Amino acid sequence: MRHYRKTLSASMVALVAVAGQAGAETTWSLFTPFTTNDKPTQLYRDFAADVSEATGGDLVIEVYSSGELPYKNTDVLKALATDQIQIADLALGAVAGDVPELTVFGLPFLCTSMDGFYEAIDAAMPTINARLQEKFRVHALAGWTMPPQQIWLRDTVESIDGLDGLKIRTWNKMQVDMLDHLGGSGVAITPAEVIPALQRGVVDGAITAVIPAYDWRLYEVAEAGYMMNFTVTDQLIAVNDAAFEALSPEARDALEQTAAEWEGKFKDAIGEAANEAAANLEAEGMTLITPTDADFAAAREATQPIWAAWAEGNGDVAATLLDQVDGACSG
Repeated sequence: MRHYRKTLSASMVALVAVAGQAGAETTWSLFTPFTTNDKPTQLYRDFAADVSEATGGDLVIEVYSSGELPYKNTDVLKALATDQIQIADLALGAVAGDVPELTVFGLPFLCTSMDGFYEAIDAAMPTINARLQEKFRVHALAGWTMPPQQIWLRDTVESIDGLDGLKIRTWNKMQVDMLDHLGGSGVAITPAEVIPALQRGVVDGAITAVIPAYDWRLYEVAEAGYMMNFTVTDQLIAVNDAAFEALSPEARDALEQTAAEWEGKFKDAIGEAANEAAANLEAEGMTLITPTDADFAAAREATQPIWAAWAEGNGDVAATLLDQVDGACSG
């Protein structure tokens, strides 16, 4: 009898342990450098809810926006690689210091539409992930983009020649290089400083996409948007490899499938928000100027040396990505 009781007791303990493991909840932290009320942050919250549902609650993702964790946009890759966060909104342009060879989407006039981006990211993702895993043990599950980048100006310009001599707020080195080739000059300014700088005339314009242009109320300090569509951003839904491998096979599959579905959801939601923002800017009195085909072609030709210098300076991976993205975006 005592042996039977010991056996029964051991069996019950084992069953409880198995049941506990089966119902165990894994909690991940997701960081996005967008602010709490920005559209991408709202979308990431919805993505997290879908992941929880798809995994039956086995994986819970807590979303943190800018200011809620001690990270800047430039810190995201290192924080992800060191498992301080397990999943992230990773913008490769923002971490150019860590992976300069992956910043292909920052090349001006290479990929200039949201549709082109989604063709190109599928072609480029294997190359991007191979490098991210080799250097940082992280990989991307999906990619998405904000609308193309534009130049928002205090005064209207009639053509690309109107940029000559202007000081424009930039947020990465490639934008500075682009303006150098177009006769202007770039000034590094944080988002919080854009409105005061335009008000005081410290800069003549600012580079950003149409959604933040409306959210920041640029129509109060700028007269026109020069809609050059010169680059798109490269936002990746990226995960720490070790954290990903620690999930059950079922949870990994559900997470991958949900992320793939959300690539399309981001595309639709951001596209709709971009159209709405453009309409709102015009309703507020801002003029949105579409460059002529000749101006666009001239700007693309003038900035071609940036492509060659970037590829030559960043090795075989960069050269491969340039071929992949150029072919997909223009194909």
